[in-house]
Amino acid sequence: MQIRRWEKCVWQNRTAEREEIGMGLQDDRMSGNIQDIARLITRLLLQGDMPQYTLPAAEADYTEADRLFKKVIGLADAGDINGAENELLINMEDDDPDYLELALTFYLYLNDMDVDYLDDHDYSREEILDGLKSLAEDWGVTGLEALV
Repeated sequence: MQIRRWEKCVWQNRTAEREEIGMGLQDDRMSGNIQDIARLITRLLLQGDMPQYTLPAAEADYTEADRLFKKVIGLADAGDINGAENELLINMEDDDPDYLELALTFYLYLNDMDVDYLDDHDYSREEILDGLKSLAEDWGVTGLEALV
C-alpha cells in the first residue's frame, strides 16, 4: 500500500500533536508533584497548608528575608532564574522558618511560570523539584524520591 504525500503529511502532523499533548500532560503531572511536595514540606515543618511568604506593605518594614525574597523574585522575572536560585541558596539562614517559607514560595512561584519561559531561561520543572528535595533534606526531611 502506498501512502500519498498529503496523507503522510496529515499523519505526521497528528503525531506531532499527540507528542505535544503528551508533553503537556507530563508537564502538568510534574507541576502537580511540585505542589504536592511543597505542601508536604509545609505541613511537616511549618504546620500550614501551603507556603505564602508575603512582603510587608512598606519597604521600611522589610527584614533581610523580605529583601532577599524581593530580589530573587525580581531576578526570576527578569529571566535570571539560575541567578535567583543561587542568590537564594547563598543567603538562606539555616533553621529560620521564615527563610524556609520564602524558599518554598519561591519554588512555587517558579512552578507557576510557563514551561516555555522556563526553557527560554535554561530552567526546568525538574530543577524546581530538585530544589525542593534539596531544601527538604537540609531541614531533615528525607525519602521524597519515593514520592515522585
